[in-house]
Amino acid sequence: MSKFAVHSLHAALVPAPALVDERRAVYRLAVDIFAPGTELSDNLADHPIVRFEIGRVLAGHGELDPDRLTAVASMKVRDAGVHVAADPAAAEMLQDPLRIVAPPGAKPEPLTEADGERFERAMVVVEEGVLLLRKLAPEMAEDLLAHVSMLAVLKRETSGGLVSASSRYAPGLVLIDEPGLPMEVAEALVHEGAHEKFFDLAIAKDFLDLNAEDADYFVTSWSRAQWPLEQTFAAWHAYSCLAQFNASIGPEQLGPDSLLAKASERAGEIGTWLHAHETDLRADARWLLHAFRGDTDELSGRVVAPSQVDGVTLSPEIAVHLHFFLLPDVRHKCTASGRVVVGRAAQPPQIFWLDADSSWVLGQWRNDRAEKTFGWMLARATEEWKIDSATAAERLRTALGWLLRTSIVGSPQVN
Repeated sequence: MSKFAVHSLHAALVPAPALVDERRAVYRLAVDIFAPGTELSDNLADHPIVRFEIGRVLAGHGELDPDRLTAVASMKVRDAGVHVAADPAAAEMLQDPLRIVAPPGAKPEPLTEADGERFERAMVVVEEGVLLLRKLAPEMAEDLLAHVSMLAVLKRETSGGLVSASSRYAPGLVLIDEPGLPMEVAEALVHEGAHEKFFDLAIAKDFLDLNAEDADYFVTSWSRAQWPLEQTFAAWHAYSCLAQFNASIGPEQLGPDSLLAKASERAGEIGTWLHAHETDLRADARWLLHAFRGDTDELSGRVVAPSQVDGVTLSPEIAVHLHFFLLPDVRHKCTASGRVVVGRAAQPPQIFWLDADSSWVLGQWRNDRAEKTFGWMLARATEEWKIDSATAAERLRTALGWLLRTSIVGSPQVN
């Protein structure tokens, strides 16, 4: 187990508020691409079904209906330390994520206000469970619950033994079986909160790429299940968080389906496999893997995600008179941290996080979309970056080369 606390490791990569802001920027960018002029408030940007609808369109399934986003976000919730689905229409509104996570043959149904006293009893246990988590592991709770937008409590007789679940297709939504003990709620929020944290990290940081789909599968020793790389990393991350939480619970009574006693052993098994397959992971995922395993001596000096620019450049002989323009279908959003996410209204849409130099280049079209020459940009870069012209030219060529390759900018003089 890492000598560093979970929240410290996550914060060294990106603090929770900054990560939430970056995730919101991605969804706002998508809405700007699909429904220009539509505003997405924080509440809408965080809503699991709004995010499901946007993700569905990002995957190329249908069109985005702004009215649909407002309608699903109107679902009534109750505050129990986390928002709990309470609307009698929740079964209909949550039908897609319920279908996705349902065990074979099961049709999970959420408890709602329509269930009267049964729902109220569950709400009391949920509220006690949230308070217990905040008491036992306050900093972990603050870190993970930032990514839990909604909780839905399932009728135990309908869940098929689900215990708890979440899905990257409806991120922010945590499903739990009707709890009997506050600790069941606390453990579920750590387990699924870790998954929700991972979903956001995978959106905003350098974790996995398309090659992950072709990587080896991990086979669990305890069930012989085969997991693809993304599921393997998510499981390792959740078990690692559960293992740290287990160290803080003291004599608290555990639920009958608790994984806390098994968490450390399983995290170790999965982590060892991931370590042997770390070449299939991107830079931030590798860093987090090593940090959780205690392979990192210092957290200080941690840099933000490495450059997305992959070294594809223009010819070193690029002339200062060459012109560049921002393609007309390009949209972008700037986060509070200064990171920029950019997208094109293509099918399927293409969305990229830019490094600092590429963000700077894109910013040259902030006030107008007129063509800019390389020489004009070079003079500004040399002055603003406070470096010599030769170094600025090399960095500028790298950034422009990547922006050309991804069809964010174009040039009438470059093929």
